[in-house]
Amino acid sequence: MTEKEERILRKNIDDMQQNVETIQEMKIYNAMKKGIVEGKKREKRRIYTTGMGVVAAAAVALLFTYSTIGLPNKGVAQPSVQSASTKNTDNFKAYRSFSRLEPALASALEQNLVVPVGQSAENKGYRIDVTGAVTDGRKVYVLYSVQNNTDEVVIHADFELKFEGIQESPLHKGASLSMLASESRIQPGQSMDFIYSTKLSPLVKYPKKVNYNIILTETSDKALLSSSNKYRTSLDVAFELDPDMLKAQERMLDTDGTLTVDGQKIKVNQVQYTPLSTYVDLEYNQNNDKQIFQLINPVLISKKGDTVEKLYYPDIINSDNSEVYSDNSKFTLVFKNSKGSQQPDSVTLKAFGISAVEKDQMKIVVDLNKYQLIEAPGTGLELVTPKQENNVEEGEILLIRNIENAQYLEGSTRLAETFTDAKGKVYNRAPSTSSFSSYTTSKDGSAVNEFGYNFGTDAKNYPQPLTITLERYINPIMDTQAVELYSINR
Repeated sequence: MTEKEERILRKNIDDMQQNVETIQEMKIYNAMKKGIVEGKKREKRRIYTTGMGVVAAAAVALLFTYSTIGLPNKGVAQPSVQSASTKNTDNFKAYRSFSRLEPALASALEQNLVVPVGQSAENKGYRIDVTGAVTDGRKVYVLYSVQNNTDEVVIHADFELKFEGIQESPLHKGASLSMLASESRIQPGQSMDFIYSTKLSPLVKYPKKVNYNIILTETSDKALLSSSNKYRTSLDVAFELDPDMLKAQERMLDTDGTLTVDGQKIKVNQVQYTPLSTYVDLEYNQNNDKQIFQLINPVLISKKGDTVEKLYYPDIINSDNSEVYSDNSKFTLVFKNSKGSQQPDSVTLKAFGISAVEKDQMKIVVDLNKYQLIEAPGTGLELVTPKQENNVEEGEILLIRNIENAQYLEGSTRLAETFTDAKGKVYNRAPSTSSFSSYTTSKDGSAVNEFGYNFGTDAKNYPQPLTITLERYINPIMDTQAVELYSINR
């Protein structure tokens, strides 16, 4: 099976498993959120915690993502007691045999780069053992287990890595949690292994002293609906993690190369090789006439003599999924670690196109009274007539778009939370109980993006048409281009 086939198969399996197995976890989350929101209203405190994607994805050992729904203040909870861990890590055998490791962590384990931590904390019958950690200064992984010595079933309600001296450690956005089990709930008497990861900024000097905190919550209806800390337990483990631990094995490739795709310029600032990954830092030219959302199928090509190494399917770090970047003008492609990174003869970045929209077309214009789509970028977007089973509310629209060449695209359409009427007056998007967004791909590379937007029950009385600003839009433009980043001949 080729790498491309394996990637597509794994994505299809992920989608199927998530749809089938996450219903119970979503119920748990919704109940917890209801109780927490009530507590938030009374206590008027704000703290980061897991979102629905967290608990839902956890059921199939996928990744947790953060939103902000508010938990009671951590400081009120009973503190945990830290001690040296007695847990036998067995050279991280359980993690090495896990089939769904991120490539960077798999590489770290293969090279024996994960350092033992050996610290634990206990509180109210729960115990966390932080067994190991590794970082290349761009991403950090913390390996740990949770032992449940109570009679209650618990799940993670929060998890956070903080660096000492950095008061507002901006690591929640894009942080993720995966587990070696098939679901997120920790049963009485059970021990479960977890992997925490988050992205680090190359511009921040992180200290060695860190603290990893988790909050566990009971899953009974009473516990989930409560806004009190009574049913939640905080566990903290302080340890040292040197952000420069792999510095001696890193290599920087400075370049002033610019990749031009469909007339749009994308500057390659640098290429960084680490034992975990290969990072390509890029920046969109501010004078581009299109808003670029993504490179299509970027490939990093290294040559050494007659040997050619091609790195495909990178992860992406941008302002949408991390705090590393504050706006969408910069992003990083994260490829697997390069085997031939030490002394290549040449390095080239190739892309097969971009997903982009003309900057002056970043909007969707609709006439509600005529139920007509007036303006939208690209082609293929349709305003569809709702069916009874859609449960569409007054003032809500449904849109569907068929997209070609979508097999390498990530994400889906994202619309602004405000809209304007024909006279320029601004309104807030109305909440909806029925609106949803879906993005499904087919084997032939085509995709269907469905999404809704609720203008509100009074929107038909506003001056028409109504304009929604696009924050993200999938619009593939195929144009194969390449730029040589380095050559020993120049």
